[in-house]
Amino acid sequence: MNMGNKTKIPAVYKEDLQIFLQSINELECIKKRDRICMVCLKTISIENIQLIIPRQNQTFDFVCDNIVCVEEYNHKKGV
Repeated sequence: MNMGNKTKIPAVYKEDLQIFLQSINELECIKKRDRICMVCLKTISIENIQLIIPRQNQTFDFVCDNIVCVEEYNHKKGV
């Protein structure tokens, strides 16, 4: 790994998650259990949200905190 090349990774701290979700108009949908993991289709909640993936037209996909889902998403993205 070349440590000379720095990559910015957008991240949100857990204590800021609800504020961030509100800012992208997703908090109420998640509280209403209207969002699912794009990998396993499990309902996304404040407690199990791991990845928020921006899409076109200010929409988002979500990945739950199941390590299998995170690894599958990363594999598909070539990470």
